[in-house]
Amino acid sequence: MEIRNKGMKIILWIVLIASILVLSRYILFKKGLTYHEQHFTKEYKRYSIKQGWKNANTKPFSTIRLYSYGHVTAREKYKNIGGNIVGFIPLGILLPLLFVRLRELISVTSIVFFISLLFETTQLVTGLGVFDVDDLILNTAGGVAGYIIFFILKWLYGLAR
Repeated sequence: MEIRNKGMKIILWIVLIASILVLSRYILFKKGLTYHEQHFTKEYKRYSIKQGWKNANTKPFSTIRLYSYGHVTAREKYKNIGGNIVGFIPLGILLPLLFVRLRELISVTSIVFFISLLFETTQLVTGLGVFDVDDLILNTAGGVAGYIIFFILKWLYGLAR
């Protein structure tokens, strides 16, 4: 599935950039503008990465278990677990469409993992969220799900030719 149409490539680039911006909005800037103003003008001066590590989840599957079996509403479960997966599906589709070198599962998985790691590290460094290894797992799973969709579309497109 080679995208040769220049207009289509531009659209795919716009969708990729929009996807990254939406992820940034929901991962880094999920609280209101007033909160972020307050955070960066007052709280950030007192924040330290050491403090961020104290709040971080570095134990794989503990947050996933909490949301799966803990006393949280179904909405919270789907928002956390589903949101982390669904949000990264577009990357798993768009990256191999735009970059021929990213047509292998391991390549897409690695790039999606590093993008997720960048978001988690940004949360840790800035205090705009909590570093959570389970988010890395779920986000990467979303990228893999997107790649599977890409692969199916590629297979279907190949049959139609």
